[in-house]
Amino acid sequence: MAIVYSGHNFLSFNQYIGRRLGSGTFKEDGEPAYAHPIDGWIIKALNAVSVKALLNKAADVLVSLNFGFELSSGVLIDQKTFSEIFEVLFKSSKILGIPVPHAVAINGQPFNAYTAGTDEYAFICISSEILKFFSTEEAMFVIGHECGHIAAGHMLYHTVGNALVNGVLSGNAILKTLSGIPLAAWSKCSEITADRAGLICCGDINVAIRALVHVVTGFADESLVDIDDFIRKFKKIEEYHKVSRFCQLFTTHPMIPKRIEALMLFAESEVYYEILGMPCPIGKELIKKEELDRRVNKIMKL
Repeated sequence: MAIVYSGHNFLSFNQYIGRRLGSGTFKEDGEPAYAHPIDGWIIKALNAVSVKALLNKAADVLVSLNFGFELSSGVLIDQKTFSEIFEVLFKSSKILGIPVPHAVAINGQPFNAYTAGTDEYAFICISSEILKFFSTEEAMFVIGHECGHIAAGHMLYHTVGNALVNGVLSGNAILKTLSGIPLAAWSKCSEITADRAGLICCGDINVAIRALVHVVTGFADESLVDIDDFIRKFKKIEEYHKVSRFCQLFTTHPMIPKRIEALMLFAESEVYYEILGMPCPIGKELIKKEELDRRVNKIMKL
């Protein structure tokens, strides 16, 4: 049965499952049509594990332990407080076919938003800087990105994985390294999936690029950044400082220029046009899925 809150109907879990299966953003098996193939494969494999219910219970405890303070001290985003952002959250959730998640405004890491929780309860924390300095369109990409993590089923495994690396294994450098590298590799693929969800929500690649650049520039004017030059110089610097590639093995997010380049490819792909139900422009050749995967993996060096 649907839950009615402040004039809006929120889906029950059973309605949510039914809507997912009938949504154009999901395949018949429930996997997002926009998911990076490695991300989608890993999530399906993990979901088939019989201990998932046990992991969910453990994750509930981890959520309270690691995020309970921020959730209780943050300002709840709803129709009365930060109502414009709530509308963005509501629209993003509707586009991606998920229930509207619990969201709070926090005075945390600048220009940052993150999602955590479990499959049954996910929440989004949004920094006050994003609320103040991002346009509504840019916020649509950022919040759509976070909702994309929920839609793709990342929550449980992000929460448990981060706890394993930063908590349980933090005292053992060897175990932390051995487990951290594959977890970080999957996490980077999951960020590509979430970026695609953000683009689907905002519907404009230029807005999505501005939002990603804004994360780097902070309070500076991101419109002053030449995107092509930014990506080109990043590649030169990365090539010169080859050791940085080793450091990237342990990061959970791809570098921003790589995310922009990968997202630009997705915006020119058959997958993107099919999800949005847009016809191919006359005289334009869209990138096929196999070619999209190959070129994105080359950027990510997978």
